[in-house]
Amino acid sequence: MFVSYNAKAGRWYTKNDGKDEPLFEVTDMTAVFDMPNLETGWFKFSAGVAPEKIMDPSLAEAAPNPGADFKRGFQIDLYSEKNLMGLREFSSTAGIVIEAMNNLYDLWMAAPENASGQLPVVRCSGVLPISNKHSTNYQPTFEIVGWTDRPAALAGNGAAPPRAAAPAQAALPPSAQHMPPPAVGSAKVGAPVF
Repeated sequence: MFVSYNAKAGRWYTKNDGKDEPLFEVTDMTAVFDMPNLETGWFKFSAGVAPEKIMDPSLAEAAPNPGADFKRGFQIDLYSEKNLMGLREFSSTAGIVIEAMNNLYDLWMAAPENASGQLPVVRCSGVLPISNKHSTNYQPTFEIVGWTDRPAALAGNGAAPPRAAAPAQAALPPSAQHMPPPAVGSAKVGAPVF
């Protein structure tokens, strides 16, 4: 199962387990982020099918570009029984989401709790509007609100659990058509690290 972030609406979505379950909005995006098992790579999204992925050997070494239509991105497992109904995969190739994850990664690396082996409890505390000549998109703002031991649902020590791929370009529910969320400040736009 997956959780997705729609940068055009500044909203999070997931669904119940099951083939024909509809997407619904996640109103409190707070979850345990499995930062030690964050992966980067090349992603190709096509409508109606699982994305093609070529993962990097490590965060420090990029895999060779597999060709046209592949974009740099990341994937990470998130866990919250309350907000996400369990384990969910989050991935994105959107530059503003990658920048938000870069910022979160820096916070996680600098935190003293990181050395203890605990995982961060991360909340999306708001969004930042970023406009260009085509449109306005909304960058998530992540903050670490706590630390926890690794939940049993998250496989430990690099052994990632089997994942179900998210359908690409899933249709948003009607609630996604409302006005964008309020801004939480201004953002600088920079090139993604990965």
